[in-house]
Amino acid sequence: MTYKLAVIGVGNMAKSIIAGIVNSNTLVSELIVYDSFPSQYDTLPKEKGSFLYASSIADAVREADCVLLSVKPQNYDEVLTEIQAVNDHAKKLYISIGAGITAQSVSSCLGDACVIRVLPNIPMLIGEGVSIICKNEKARAEEFEFVCEVFRSSGSILLIEESEMNRMIGVTSSSPAYVFQFIQSIYQGALAQDLPDRELLDAICDVVIGTARLLKSSDDTPEEWITKVASKGGTTERALAKLKEYRFDEAIKKAMMACTARADELGELRDKK
Repeated sequence: MTYKLAVIGVGNMAKSIIAGIVNSNTLVSELIVYDSFPSQYDTLPKEKGSFLYASSIADAVREADCVLLSVKPQNYDEVLTEIQAVNDHAKKLYISIGAGITAQSVSSCLGDACVIRVLPNIPMLIGEGVSIICKNEKARAEEFEFVCEVFRSSGSILLIEESEMNRMIGVTSSSPAYVFQFIQSIYQGALAQDLPDRELLDAICDVVIGTARLLKSSDDTPEEWITKVASKGGTTERALAKLKEYRFDEAIKKAMMACTARADELGELRDKK
């Protein structure tokens, strides 16, 4: 079965999902897009696909079999209210990527419709994302496989129970920001030692990419690799001692817990409305 997919909200994440779809054999027969800012359409990959531009959220949903909700969590209530105006809205399949918003809370607003909650991340922009997909017993096998296929087109997927979802935000969705911050810190540390700026950032990125690939290709744990790199009495050991002194591990752990807490808050705030 092929699906007519409506995308509500055409920001960077939605564009990366769309790019994956048009570059793959995903079973999408038609792509319908809607954004309150039509200028967002200017950077869609028009050379590789054609789109139907809906005049409203209701029109987009009316024409679709599956609806991707790619709007900010604070805008969900407004969007769901517009969807409710569509006569057969409860018969559609919905994909929700709003942080902290449960599939059940969306489903209850849409006449008990089938909603699959997904947590994508920003490397999807280059087809190397990681998408966390919640299992959903309400979805038919072909519906769930379709959703998995959509997100596989932009990277890898991991299936989890929804009860684990908020805790995964700090692991895959927010964590690229930690990596960007880490790269920026190394870069600034290099400049502080008067190293030339020429190709420096590229070199640091290559180190991070190579290190991750090495770890992924090995059976050794991160801790074992740290031991291999940090020779006794050497420069790396001295650097690691400073990271420990400034509680690097604890800072990352607290950042991840803050992510989870905020996701819980967003869900609770919406549920109270």
